[in-house]
Amino acid sequence: MSLRSYDRLRVALSAAGLLIAAYLTLLHYDSAVPLVCSGGSLVNCEQVLTSASAVVFGVPVAVYGVAWFAVALALAVASLRAAGAESHGLRVGGLAWTLVATAVVLWLVYQELGVIGKLCAWCTAVHVLVLALLVVQVLSDPLRSRATS
Repeated sequence: MSLRSYDRLRVALSAAGLLIAAYLTLLHYDSAVPLVCSGGSLVNCEQVLTSASAVVFGVPVAVYGVAWFAVALALAVASLRAAGAESHGLRVGGLAWTLVATAVVLWLVYQELGVIGKLCAWCTAVHVLVLALLVVQVLSDPLRSRATS
């Protein structure tokens, strides 16, 4: 797969994550927005999204998600449009950005399963997108691609 193909995939994954994070943000601030999620025994979006763990430093986690995915999308688009060393730097930045998010995802999964005892299907979708972005970043191997260029 070419580096441009990886960049296109990063754009698509980031855009999907941005849309989900925006939906979760709207849910937090607008009670008229319907929550589309099951309320079963293990999967209970409402319980997760209204828990104390859903807000960090007074800001809903979903807002951080919007910001994170917006930056990830900007990095992916810029990398897609760039060439040479500039493109390489953007891919390395994307890898670093995704590694930070992966650590946050691990903490959030702990919050869901270890603290709240429930999972949110939408949150899980976001977590999967972050992990997919990590895989794409590693497969595009920005650290090696510079050394062999």
